Amino acid sequence: MSKYDDLFAATAPDDSPFIDKGVLDPLADPPEIHARKDQERELARLLNGVHDGYLPPTVAIYGPPGTGKTLTTRRVAREFAARTDAVAVEYVNLKECRTLFSAANEILAELTGEKKGAYEGLDGVFAGIWTALEDYPDWTVLILDEIDHIRHDANYDPNDFFYRLLRGEGKLKRGIDLSVWPVSNELLEVDLHLDSRVESAMSDEAVCFPPYGERELRVVLEPRLARAFRDGAVPDAVFEYGVREAARRWGDARKALRLFRQAGEHASECGRNWLTIDCIDATLGTTEKAATIEKLCDLPVNHFLVLTGSTAWNGADGIKQPVTTGEIHDYLHRDRHPEELQLGSRTIQTIVTDLETMGLVETWIESKGRGGRQKRIETTFDPQWVHEAVTEYATDSTYLEIVISR
Repeated sequence: MSKYDDLFAATAPDDSPFIDKGVLDPLADPPEIHARKDQERELARLLNGVHDGYLPPTVAIYGPPGTGKTLTTRRVAREFAARTDAVAVEYVNLKECRTLFSAANEILAELTGEKKGAYEGLDGVFAGIWTALEDYPDWTVLILDEIDHIRHDANYDPNDFFYRLLRGEGKLKRGIDLSVWPVSNELLEVDLHLDSRVESAMSDEAVCFPPYGERELRVVLEPRLARAFRDGAVPDAVFEYGVREAARRWGDARKALRLFRQAGEHASECGRNWLTIDCIDATLGTTEKAATIEKLCDLPVNHFLVLTGSTAWNGADGIKQPVTTGEIHDYLHRDRHPEELQLGSRTIQTIVTDLETMGLVETWIESKGRGGRQKRIETTFDPQWVHEAVTEYATDSTYLEIVISR
């Protein structure tokens, strides 16, 4: 036997509490949608407008992460299209798109399987989109997931992007009936600060997905846990405790599934084939950390940089917090940062306000006596988590990869 035989034998589950751990994968689509009947009914009502000859130009789908926005919207729209020949549904995830040109190209690729070269610009991409949609059924629903990642870039303005999508000349000339359903964590006009020209082209239709409460999480989790664990592996008291904590802390089904999966793994490592409240408690901290790092990795580059600046100052015992906007400014203006990432003081102040709204930092004004008053900034979580997120974030950011390599 080799050392690997011994290694695999030592780490193999022995009397595991799991039957099928994969059922707890937060990205796996469950066979049924639970605890979202109101949202399903509202989406169905909007889609049925085609029978009266109308779909809204936009339907804003919004709510915090892990509340079933994408799953429910995509499932209902596709089920409707499967029963209605006049309707087509396309789903595009924009999370990896770093520019407005790449976002438009991603839409084109979903419609045609091909992308345009950079030399054709946004005009060329939209021309390709309208040409492709000419061959589609009477109505097309375009679901744009992770729309929060659309930001101003060096070449284009999100307002121009959305206006083209809603009122573009090529679309109007061809008489294309397109209903755009952006999926985001906040209402689109709030999140992207869209101008009045774009807002007037949008409809007021919106479907909100609020955080799950205890009752809703219980309904969501029961069938998944029944398929994932052996009978009796999750006692009722442990299940209720986990649901209560997940609802109180997050209201997020994905985090709740991760909580029970990691609690089961903890039980297995302890040599038990059932979960205890101690397993839940031991897992809550790591789940909170993983969820926060995931949120950090979804931030725009400038917001992430300001967070690194707020956790980069070392005191005698490690990271020094709280810090001031001036200290963040000094950090970002060190030689190791590219010039385009050396943010101005006003920009830093605006981003700090955004981060506070997101619940990632807290601020307060501290009196310095004759020295005046000074804003102090501190993360609402362990600041070391920012440093642990840098490498993962840098894999998607050329700028940060340069900073790290210096």
